Amino acid sequence: MAGHRIFCTKDTLSEVVRLRKERPYSTVLSTIEKLGNVYVECSSDSELKGLASVNPIINKLLKRANRDIKAIKSMDSEIKNFRADDIFLMTPPASRPYVDFKSKMGLLVTTSLTDMQTIDDLCYTHYRPYNLLTNAQKVRLQQHGEEYEDISSWKEVLDALPVEPINSAIIIDNYIFHAFDRRRPSLYCLIRALVPEGLSIPFHLTIFVNNGKNDLKKEKMEQVVKEIHELKLGSEIKVSIVAHMAGDITHDRKILTNYHLITSGRGFAVIDNRGVHENAVGEVKSTFHNINLTPSFTSEKHIHSQVLEWMKDIYFHEKGDGLYAFEVGDDFDNRLLAE
Repeated sequence: MAGHRIFCTKDTLSEVVRLRKERPYSTVLSTIEKLGNVYVECSSDSELKGLASVNPIINKLLKRANRDIKAIKSMDSEIKNFRADDIFLMTPPASRPYVDFKSKMGLLVTTSLTDMQTIDDLCYTHYRPYNLLTNAQKVRLQQHGEEYEDISSWKEVLDALPVEPINSAIIIDNYIFHAFDRRRPSLYCLIRALVPEGLSIPFHLTIFVNNGKNDLKKEKMEQVVKEIHELKLGSEIKVSIVAHMAGDITHDRKILTNYHLITSGRGFAVIDNRGVHENAVGEVKSTFHNINLTPSFTSEKHIHSQVLEWMKDIYFHEKGDGLYAFEVGDDFDNRLLAE
């Protein structure tokens, strides 16, 4: 099941339902209906059932297959123990202590009704297709009078569509460390573009890489971790590199963040110190992408969750069984991989 945990106050849920025929509230309600296990701050389950008895929309939420709606005692205790992809829907006065949580904690927290435009934006405007083109391909396109976006770095891809809120990321690329001395600029530019300024919690980064030929040396990967720390990013970062033998599982190159999925058909090492060296097609999408139009069982969130499960199969596999090679980096567990 791909559901987010969506926390809200009773008043906020009632307002979203009341305004459901207008955007952004129709998008918020669609997100709740299709992707949410809902946790409502109220005194008891019986109070929640009482609310449902006089509100047919909330009653419909109670009857969804494979989705829960439950009462919780306190939003505060839940937000202090958040998971990476949690959503918190609040309005004043309850939201006042959390107005900077989106930027400081990298969490999707709405603190007013108008702030719910964030979810509508993630649904409809947070989509960026891109082409990375070699210089030779650019020349050909110019000769044929074709338009193209002149991209030569990951910063140029992600500056156009910041993948925020964000506090963690997983990079999946079997070959990102091949010919790495030439491609350091690509990975480090990518990390700079992902890690936001001013988080009050550490940013978690895990890189999964194939070591099927046993050609990655632990000492080399430890040096990469050291160099990532030396980038002097705008937030504290905890880094881990997982080398594994499951190259078939990680064939598709992807980056997963809290609320986004980024793809690159030829991988994330296609940019080196001379620019783009292989043509690559990719996309940046929110996990809410077109949620009003997408079946609830084939959403971007479902893809995001399923890829995470594959990564957990590698990450939590028994060491020494042939699937897992080694891990280097800081002693931490990426919050996206939390069981």
